[in-house]
Amino acid sequence: MGIDMIIGLVIGVLLIWAGYIVRTKQALAFLAGFRESWEPVNKERLGNRVGILLIIIGVIAIFTSVFTIWFGATAGKVSGVLVIIDVVMIIMVIALDQIGY
Repeated sequence: MGIDMIIGLVIGVLLIWAGYIVRTKQALAFLAGFRESWEPVNKERLGNRVGILLIIIGVIAIFTSVFTIWFGATAGKVSGVLVIIDVVMIIMVIALDQIGY
């Protein structure tokens, strides 16, 4: 029980840190992995949006690790659905950036 909470907290902090880097430095190649083949239309706006969504995933990971103590597997299922929704939102943000919105 204790090691699971520590792993969740570490992963949450790392995701929040990655979101902060993307949001402030606009280091989208850090996340995208496309390096030369993909260039965002509006780098600042996309970096801000993706950074905030990554911070939200980090907060969900931290809350999941804490709430699993009391609620067990139910907390994991709920947070899994929330993370899937957040990942879909990240994909939508990138797609909206590509069409110029």
